[in-house]
Amino acid sequence: MKVQTRLSLFSSIIFGIIFIVISVFIYALYFQNAKRTIYDNLKKTSYITALFYLEEDELNKNEFAEVKTQFSEFVTNSYYQICNEGDSISYGSSFLKVSPQRLDAIRKKGSSIFSEDDFLCYGIFYEDNQGDFVVVTGEKKETLYEQLNALLWILLNALWIGMVAIVLLSRWVANIAYRPFRKVIQQVNNISTHNLEVQIELPDTKDELQDLINTFNELLTKISDTFIIQKNFVNYVSHEFRTPLASMLGNLEVFSIRDRTPEEYDRMSQKLIQEIHQLEEILNTLIVVSDLRKEANDLSCFRMDELIWQIIGKITERDPLSKIVVNLEITPEDEPLLYVQKNRVQMLMALFNLIENAVKYSQGKAVEIRIYKENETLCLSIEDKGIGIPEDQLININKPFYRAGNTTQIRGEGIGLSIALRILEKNRTEYTIDSEENRGTTVFLKFKEELS
Repeated sequence: MKVQTRLSLFSSIIFGIIFIVISVFIYALYFQNAKRTIYDNLKKTSYITALFYLEEDELNKNEFAEVKTQFSEFVTNSYYQICNEGDSISYGSSFLKVSPQRLDAIRKKGSSIFSEDDFLCYGIFYEDNQGDFVVVTGEKKETLYEQLNALLWILLNALWIGMVAIVLLSRWVANIAYRPFRKVIQQVNNISTHNLEVQIELPDTKDELQDLINTFNELLTKISDTFIIQKNFVNYVSHEFRTPLASMLGNLEVFSIRDRTPEEYDRMSQKLIQEIHQLEEILNTLIVVSDLRKEANDLSCFRMDELIWQIIGKITERDPLSKIVVNLEITPEDEPLLYVQKNRVQMLMALFNLIENAVKYSQGKAVEIRIYKENETLCLSIEDKGIGIPEDQLININKPFYRAGNTTQIRGEGIGLSIALRILEKNRTEYTIDSEENRGTTVFLKFKEELS
């Protein structure tokens, strides 16, 4: 069942329940008020009847004329009787056989309301110079039931008309309210795996629908990025694994052509071990990037400056022409700040990638590394004067395999920086990156203490 239909159904059911409850309340209230009105009229009729039949000798002509007028006006039926002390009817009709016990009860109480047979009755005890009498007036219950039936018929018709109206109106309102939903559904149906970069048109409804579409558009963006990353990931894996595997295969094929000396076997085994270690390093790198393995909290205490010099040594060994300047701005009194509690292997990988990128994109210019103190916290900056990153692309640098548009002439896979940033996050190291195209890039690091 569609939400629109369900909404109409629920609205109709709720309206019906509320209307029925209110109708029952109105019916009960009307029933009580109608009975009270009838008894009030019967009380007035009883006293007028008593005056008309029993006080003629005690009233003057004008007073009796007024009583007679009221009798003609209010006593419109013959449902009254005046019983004497012997319980026989002195005046009126015998429309009702009132028991002696009932008459005695009226004499004791002075007045009484009761229901008997098909009548609602009111009785009063009236003392007169002619004797003591009981005046009983009645109204057929049929009169009350006719009023109640008329009210019931009105309520039933109102319920039927209201139900029809609420169904039609709720469907009309729901049709208007769900028009944006239908439009969104149509747009979602047009999305395929080939055009995930599309975005759902955002309605200006300022409600939950707008929030939902915002969330869905963010999801589409993430899915699109994931597809791109997956595609680049496969390309990177095939590229990185192909080189050492081809080297191993080629060496083995050449080596198997003829018998070798023990020394040649030893050299070959060492070379194969080196190639296998290279494959293992590549695999570990991919695991870190894809988050397929949760890193253990293998923390150790080490000096940051010593780690930086170790990294510089590796980079210089690979690229003897690299220019790296280190400014250590930590005074001897603050030397304990140089000791950090982090995962040394991961921090080595992260800082190596950051410094290597700075050297790579500085295009021969010097890279400056500062180690300094800020608010009693160890900080580090890596600044290059290279090509920089365009401002509109800076937000994407933490995505794996993403490369800025101005790096096409420089060899790389776009994975090193994303690895470094992810490692920094895992090791509770704050970072900010400032960059300006053709002016250079600066990476600022702040080393927080690990939680115990």
